Amino acid sequence: MTAIHRNRTRLRWGSQLLAVAVTAVLMTPVALAQDASPSASPGAGTEGEQIVRGMDPAALPEGFTVPASATHITNYGVHEWYQNLTKGEAARAQEYGIEFNQVDANLDLQASLAAVQEVASQVDVINFTPVNEEASGPTITQVAQESGKPIICESSPTDGCTTLVSIDDYAAGFKVGVWAGEYATENFDGEARVLDVGLPALTTTVARSTGFADGLKSVLPEAEIVASVDGQGLKDEAVQVAGDALTANPDVNIIFGINDDSALGGLQAFESQGGDTSSLLVVGFGCEGKACKDALGEGGPYKVSAAMFPEYQGRLIIDAGVAAVNGVELPPHIVAPTIAVTADNLGDYYTLEGDVYTPNFEAISEISVEGEK
Repeated sequence: MTAIHRNRTRLRWGSQLLAVAVTAVLMTPVALAQDASPSASPGAGTEGEQIVRGMDPAALPEGFTVPASATHITNYGVHEWYQNLTKGEAARAQEYGIEFNQVDANLDLQASLAAVQEVASQVDVINFTPVNEEASGPTITQVAQESGKPIICESSPTDGCTTLVSIDDYAAGFKVGVWAGEYATENFDGEARVLDVGLPALTTTVARSTGFADGLKSVLPEAEIVASVDGQGLKDEAVQVAGDALTANPDVNIIFGINDDSALGGLQAFESQGGDTSSLLVVGFGCEGKACKDALGEGGPYKVSAAMFPEYQGRLIIDAGVAAVNGVELPPHIVAPTIAVTADNLGDYYTLEGDVYTPNFEAISEISVEGEK
């Protein structure tokens, strides 16, 4: 996930749920390769996980049946991460012949849980992104027990899930931290003074910031996190809090953001204060959207991001649901791949045609997750 983002305007249940049919999702202007199946990533763990990673809708294991329907209850569907994630789910569901729908809770916990309870009797597989990890657990556990339906969770761990499909946030942060340390060694004489634009409310985003700091300090033990601010995962908020932090710490030369909006907001704040971007490194996380990919290619300070590949994760979620329906024992966590993506290797994982980035699923599936959890 790119973080759970806080919306200042909370709509009531009747107006905030959005059901999106698979055909509607597929009409949006993001290209998805339809002919690639996730293969077993190097380092894939249990037999069940290997089955999920090797699923091919055109060549299912003998005796497998295909669920008729799946619905994903998302927590903040307007965000670009969830738009691309659900496009990946929708495309994969179409390959299987599964009816796919999305219901969005718009960051309302009660709306989220009510939606799970409502769809439990209507679908074969429930995909779920929690608004609140801990508070969702009792309802998810109850629905799972009473319905017997698989509940495939995304982004954040919640009690009751059949499995969680998500990245190892700490490991992904560590990777880009190491990259930043090496860059600072070569370009900043080993000086690293970091502004962390984080999101302390979530364990996943805290792990990103912690992983980044640890990765950076593994290369530069004297690196400093001079300020950590709560950007709430929103660009406007990130601009404001980063601006305040940069005023108090004008010697910052590295900005780390826990998602695209946080990193881009931090950069905007730096530029608005007249900072010298030739002496700045911006490190992002997610790279789910066009803005990050474009920024990487522009040759400016935004040079690296921990790519999370939402379209690929969407495919893994659908594959996990199909496996679960067929009695495959799944591990608690199926780790989705991440890598430090830069202008040099972005083309390995995305093909740019016009202004559309199309993911290369085969290359993404070959990214190792060995040692990640």
